Amino acid sequence: MTAPADGGVGVSVDPSSPTPPYEQIRTQIATMIEAGTLPEGTQLPPIRQLAADLGLAANTVARAYRELEAGGWVVSRVRHGTTVAPRRRIPEADIRRRLHEAARGYAALARQLGVEPDEAVQAVRSALHGEGGAPGREQPS
Repeated sequence: MTAPADGGVGVSVDPSSPTPPYEQIRTQIATMIEAGTLPEGTQLPPIRQLAADLGLAANTVARAYRELEAGGWVVSRVRHGTTVAPRRRIPEADIRRRLHEAARGYAALARQLGVEPDEAVQAVRSALHGEGGAPGREQPS
């Protein structure tokens, strides 16, 4: 499910994901803010509108917005809606949490694909060093 681009926020929810929908929304919006895709002062869609666009309950989107506000990503004001807060440094705990979430997702994918742990770790090292390399299962010599 994806919110329309004309709403200013391109958020999607994967109903088959083990990650709760509110967390999928929170993570995507926080990532867009961090990347500058949603600059300071950008108005987020009203809760009911985004919920309808995504086919979710309004409480699900409201929770995502509350968590974004608690994390300092957005500011919500009655009758003025929710806007992107001024940029701030990402808390160390949030960095660690997101890194571990990404690692768990990558590890699950590697296991699903039948990739050996050493090969999966080497792929991460290559990516961190900016090495493109051709996809495939080349064995180290």
